[in-house]
Amino acid sequence: MKFKLILLLAFLSTNLFFAQKEIQFEITDIPQSKSKYIGLRGDTYPLSWDKTLFLEKKGEFYCKSIKFKNDVTKIEYKYVLDDGTNVEWESIQNRHEFITNEKQSFKSKWNVEKSIDVSALPKLTVKQLMEDYTVISNTIRKVHPGLYRYNDSTSIKQNLEILKRSFQRPLTYAETFLAMSKFISTIQCDHTSVSFYNQEATTNSLIHFQSDKVPFTFKWLQNKMIITNNASESNLLEKGTEVISINNIPVSKILATLLPYISADGATKQNKISKAEVDGYSFRFSAFDVLYPLLFPIKENQLTLEIISPDNHKAIQVKVATTARTERSESLSKRYSHFPESPEDLWEYKILENNIGYLKIGSFATNNFKKDWKLMLENAFNDLKKNKVEDLILDIRENQGGRDDTSYELEKYIYKNDVVTDGLQSQSRFLEFPDDVKPHITTWDYWFYNLKDDTHFKNGIYYVFPKNLEIKTIKQSRTTFQGNIYLLTSAKNVSGAFYLARLFKKGKSGTLIGQETGGNQNGINGGAILFFKPPNSRININLPVMGTFSTEAFPNKGIEPDIQVVNTVSDIVNNSDTTLNKAIEIINKS
Repeated sequence: MKFKLILLLAFLSTNLFFAQKEIQFEITDIPQSKSKYIGLRGDTYPLSWDKTLFLEKKGEFYCKSIKFKNDVTKIEYKYVLDDGTNVEWESIQNRHEFITNEKQSFKSKWNVEKSIDVSALPKLTVKQLMEDYTVISNTIRKVHPGLYRYNDSTSIKQNLEILKRSFQRPLTYAETFLAMSKFISTIQCDHTSVSFYNQEATTNSLIHFQSDKVPFTFKWLQNKMIITNNASESNLLEKGTEVISINNIPVSKILATLLPYISADGATKQNKISKAEVDGYSFRFSAFDVLYPLLFPIKENQLTLEIISPDNHKAIQVKVATTARTERSESLSKRYSHFPESPEDLWEYKILENNIGYLKIGSFATNNFKKDWKLMLENAFNDLKKNKVEDLILDIRENQGGRDDTSYELEKYIYKNDVVTDGLQSQSRFLEFPDDVKPHITTWDYWFYNLKDDTHFKNGIYYVFPKNLEIKTIKQSRTTFQGNIYLLTSAKNVSGAFYLARLFKKGKSGTLIGQETGGNQNGINGGAILFFKPPNSRININLPVMGTFSTEAFPNKGIEPDIQVVNTVSDIVNNSDTTLNKAIEIINKS
């Protein structure tokens, strides 16, 4: 009997050991020139990030059946084109799949991120959430440079406790995203957010790939939702239409509900409101697009809008279908010939009537530019000189920052007076980056791992002087524009755009016209941005490592323009740009 029991146990253990899950991978739409080199790389044996498992062609797709151990429940991978010499990776985020059955099939298109059925995802358990909470609390306390800029230790502790209490029951990914967003926004830092970018497939599917977006674009004017472009099938959503309520909820309540989940520097509320607008650009995400469907779930992809058209003061109701981001941007591109399709479209140079120069730089995110943006700047300022232009309107109202080298290049042309980039002190919360945080972060450069040689300690604070944050003086050069410059600003201006406005005003380089910027006169956080992912939810939090603090006391606000301009509904209806017109008016008078 004892011998039989041993044989039975041996048989069971052998079969359990060899039990495997068989997964079929299929992919289409591969670049034809390299299609025979298509393969897989990943994090779970037999996949490897260092070696390609090649696929076989079957009809119109390539496929491979791979067996994984029975205890594997999730895999991370990417398709590659590997010709033996060069490896070309998909440019999208790593693919993630949950393995729930003994046999499954995953179908994909090359370089197209798959939309996951988020309703089928399991909830995160209390144990998983609390593990994430511990990592979040530890990382924020050890790393964030501006944690106590607008908070004290008591308020941080209270806000963390609210997050902890929200994790005391199993949560969906949507509920987890919201809980984390609400906590992170209390830090009051534009560069610290539960990011809309650099997310994995699960979160991307939740916040970007659902057909739950409003089929129009809009601005908030005096807390009124005013439609700017219509992507719906209804002709009632014309430009200038006011939306009073959505699904019987007043839009004022919707806005008030959204704002506590949106990050901004200090008390710059208008910057938060600008982030809750929808511009419909395919290359830029909106907080309204992400948060509204999570906070106000939409049934059957239908919205009931109460609206007032610009030429009728009587409110009416209209039903419209929600849409996906890509479908909306495609529709807007077809309907509106000048609708921006890339950051490059936010740049424009021309000469207006009366020989007034106009240069629009709506983004410093020049990574994907088709043309040489440096050459564009050089040509623009050469043309201004050639045409003896004395007045230049520099429009950065759409600019939310981006690459530092782009703003540095622009500085060579616009500062007539020497500008010293002082008045800000760089600070860090660490000398050596914490080892226990390293497994949870990625970034583009790890220069901050050891700051011992660049730091001195005083009054409980590490003061940092790494080479890429040195104080510098921007001097006039042969490229400097010698005429008058009128800088157009808005609440959207954060990060590099905020710094541009700050130095422009500090150096008295011209006249600022428009609205108060985002950012904050007391300094902002940056230096490097970490992509921080707690181990279970894997929801990415953007986290800076360096804080710049003003050496003087300034108001808790952005950069105020010299001339304030208030936009109106009639501006939208009449396609009138009040801020630009104000600049032209001032130039013509002078």
